[in-house]
Amino acid sequence: MKFASFAAAAAIAAAGLPASAETFRAATWNAAGSPNDTFLTDVATQVREASGGSIDFEIFPGGMLLPADGTLPGLASGVAQLANITAAYIPSDMPVNNVIADLSFVADDQMALAFTSTELNFFDPMLQAEVDELDLVFATGFTIGIYSLICGFEADSIDDFQGRKIRTSSSAQVGFTEAVGGVTVAVPGPEIYTGIQRKSLDCAMGTPLFLTDFFKLSEVAKSVYLLPLGSNANGGYYFNRDFWTDRSPEERRILLNALSRATARSMIDWAGNTEKAFEAAAAAGVALNQPEAAGTETLAAYAEQFLEGLPEATREKRGIEDAQPLIDNFTATFEKWKGLLAEVDRTDLDAVTALLDREIFGKVDVETYGLE
Repeated sequence: MKFASFAAAAAIAAAGLPASAETFRAATWNAAGSPNDTFLTDVATQVREASGGSIDFEIFPGGMLLPADGTLPGLASGVAQLANITAAYIPSDMPVNNVIADLSFVADDQMALAFTSTELNFFDPMLQAEVDELDLVFATGFTIGIYSLICGFEADSIDDFQGRKIRTSSSAQVGFTEAVGGVTVAVPGPEIYTGIQRKSLDCAMGTPLFLTDFFKLSEVAKSVYLLPLGSNANGGYYFNRDFWTDRSPEERRILLNALSRATARSMIDWAGNTEKAFEAAAAAGVALNQPEAAGTETLAAYAEQFLEGLPEATREKRGIEDAQPLIDNFTATFEKWKGLLAEVDRTDLDAVTALLDREIFGKVDVETYGLE
């Protein structure tokens, strides 16, 4: 599928380029200094050094080159050569990838989920077929942290959520909220703070960084009910197909090597920031409450029901006739990654990178991968 060219954006981008045809554009709609911006800068630095400067990227954060919902057509048409795509914003264009987002609800390990998503996007035939239709080449994946319930009151029991207004961001979260007697509320992320502050919102399902880096909720929250409510692994980083095709096998390997190490570093850093977020919240007087047995059992029962109904829900919602092979692949791969990560020091960049190289990036055939 070919997308219409973003002529105006392309003209602006081209005007800012140096004369060298080997300087390319990497974009994220997330802000400067965000994990995505940091990741792209890491990749660019590694590639520049490994290629002796023959491949370089200029980074465009904050949507200054491509907006969130325009990244797919902009990347496919060559406005940028590398960018992160949030598939949840374009479900009709990436329905198969959004099944991974649905499945993220049952994940309780951020790093294992990120690496599962990465492996599947490289090698699962359903996901690869979807990307092939989009004039893109998958580069790597990531995910934000595991969600829990951040509340403006003291919540330490699953029964505390009956009748409570809870901000959700996925269909699975909506279903779970309703299952525990809560009332789902849809508000943009920046409005969570004032919602909890004014008591028009009781809780938000969010990652630990909602407490600090993203929305500063530690200033208004009273407690975090630490029931692991999955995450939202969808999309990832992608190359423009022409850019990838024009690279030599040696250059593709340089890119993959950089992506592997940057992926490892990004997820290690995110885990560290998660710990810092919890420490900051505790210092601010926010109670960090572990779920009781009833809460854990309620979640397990709902997750089982959710997985059983997902093939039919996917057929109705996403138009995918048989998602069961992808669901089974996800489940097996996620368990595999939890086991692999239990055998290494998750804070050791070299060890995690070596694991990614062995299990994913080293298996990518640079002579054939992503080529038409």
